[in-house]
Amino acid sequence: MFLAVLVGAIAATACVDSAVRTAPFRVRPDAPDPGSLAGPFTGRVVDSTTHAPVAGALVYGAWTLERGTALPEPAGAREFVGSTDASGAYRIPAMTGVPRGLRVTEFTLLVYKRGYVAYRSDRRFHDLGPRMDFAQSENQVLLERWRTELSHARHLRFVGGGTAVAALTQWELADASAELDGTRAGEDLRPGRGEGQYIVAAQLLTEADIKARTKYDGGFETGPLSDEPDTATYSSQHFKALGRPETWDVAIRLWRLDPGKAQERYEELLTQLPGIAEKDDIANRSFQATEGDIRGIGFLDGQRGMVVLLTCGTNQCASIEDAAALAGTAYARIKSLVQAPTAPPPAATGGTK
Repeated sequence: MFLAVLVGAIAATACVDSAVRTAPFRVRPDAPDPGSLAGPFTGRVVDSTTHAPVAGALVYGAWTLERGTALPEPAGAREFVGSTDASGAYRIPAMTGVPRGLRVTEFTLLVYKRGYVAYRSDRRFHDLGPRMDFAQSENQVLLERWRTELSHARHLRFVGGGTAVAALTQWELADASAELDGTRAGEDLRPGRGEGQYIVAAQLLTEADIKARTKYDGGFETGPLSDEPDTATYSSQHFKALGRPETWDVAIRLWRLDPGKAQERYEELLTQLPGIAEKDDIANRSFQATEGDIRGIGFLDGQRGMVVLLTCGTNQCASIEDAAALAGTAYARIKSLVQAPTAPPPAATGGTK
């Protein structure tokens, strides 16, 4: 009896194994063994610049099925739709219950969040070449921030279909159509490329900085603000408090311009924001602003051509001093990341010998 049960178990295992092809990816990043197309899949999604976790990103897994041996044919697909948690982690459960006569031939993971270039487990966006670093478990996804010189039409083709995916990529359609119609504006290359380090707002403030000052004990969903995409001269980072109203949120915006344009941008903020009081206690110039339950601190670093606006809800920043301290942290990061330009040497006088 025991022998019959054992033989039956071995036969059942063989049927399961034959229903899944050998995976083209590793089981873990540090292991040479192949993974399983059936899953489960685990990993973590982080910002490629700051390595901060990216919460709330779409996690879309798709399995492809086929039937037949000599003349195989498509037999449908299965999908999983989820999102990353506050720590940027994701988990896709194993696919079970493959019908008799069908087998799993492919698995593809897509990670998508507005403001970033999408990630696919099978190929890269920049050259569409095959991705070789995907792993079934403990996978790390580095999301690169979107830049204005990238093509939305190409990005949509790269992302692919699926109902959940289409709903989140709807905002890209207008820009993609404009590109295909030839009405897209010319490329807006990032300043500083080849002229020193290029920084974004997310590098200026971290969750740890906020919690150290405000003693907040909850979590944040982080990413670019949705009101305006990152461009050649602008970037943003939103710390959205999980499960709390926006009075617990923090946001930071960074403009990187030439010194003259930076001065103009700062002056515009002075006229646009309510409750302005100039303080000039951070960088070259700075101000405080208040509107309802939102506190704001803005400052100008004229030498580096940078303008920063930090906003903080009153539940997070109990006082304007809290907001000012966070802005001071952001300014310290700027000074550590970007060297101030040196003054040109004085012109030589007198003739040459």
